[in-house]
Amino acid sequence: MTERRPFDDVRDLAGSVPGRDTDLYADIMTRADCLGHDLCPLGSLAAPLARIASIQGQSSPNVTRPLVAVFTGSHATVADASARVADRVAALSSGRAAVRGAAQQAGAAFKVYEFGNDHPSDDFRQGPSLSERDCAGAIAFGMEVVAEGADVIVLGNAGYGSATAAAAIARGLYGGAADYWAGGQGDKAAVRIDTVAAGAQANAELLSDPLGVLRAFGGRDLAGTVGAILACAHQHIPVILDGYVVCAAAAVVHALNPDAVAHCIAGHATAEPAQRALLDRMDLDPVLDLDINIGDGTGGVFALGLLQSANSGLSSLDGG
Repeated sequence: MTERRPFDDVRDLAGSVPGRDTDLYADIMTRADCLGHDLCPLGSLAAPLARIASIQGQSSPNVTRPLVAVFTGSHATVADASARVADRVAALSSGRAAVRGAAQQAGAAFKVYEFGNDHPSDDFRQGPSLSERDCAGAIAFGMEVVAEGADVIVLGNAGYGSATAAAAIARGLYGGAADYWAGGQGDKAAVRIDTVAAGAQANAELLSDPLGVLRAFGGRDLAGTVGAILACAHQHIPVILDGYVVCAAAAVVHALNPDAVAHCIAGHATAEPAQRALLDRMDLDPVLDLDINIGDGTGGVFALGLLQSANSGLSSLDGG
């Protein structure tokens, strides 16, 4: 008997996600258009509401018990990553972040998931950021997000070095020039581009496999996000994706099985041009486009609030 490897279970999970209910999806879209005469009171918000209901397997979307889950980690590709991410966690924990106020307004629970903040993943310019076993372990930890009992989850990321890791993942999945995926302005952007290019050379043998790309560049926080997305798919929990980092993790899942992101909604298009490119490749349309340039869940919560309002509108159309 062939011995199973750590990633085998992950591949099985990605390949066995339950499908969404297409009849429920069609029903919501019909109900949202009940006025006829080309009058669409919910506009483009009908489609994400229909997606939520069809994933939940319910006649109407349920967005009354949301969770905002922010994943954090540190990456050795940047200096002082552990200290910098500690500052971010402190700000999130104390409420000194816009996402906290927005989550409270939406009636959402809020939780920070720390993925070895004091132990940065290895510098991927020298080889893989994680071993296969460590990567699989982080994926498993990320799956615990479903234990909170939420009916919809907004995923954000406040790791340090995570955006560079996301750019390297995007380049590893889709190819192209490093500056396309790791662009920006100033000296910081140039360093990021060079880091992604060096990482691609150092990990060339892993780039033919989506999970190889993940362990090459992702670190624990992005691996955990992959786990969260997969677990939510199996538990029929819709996911609202936030910024570039979270979308890069979703792209790994999509590369394993496009149907495994059928429960995902793009919360917003960020100020990061490459994030829109990821959404295009996953065929996801953002709910909002506000030029937000932070990926800690803020834009995703704004989208959640809008969808909650649209859901109340749908209920009124139904006579509720």
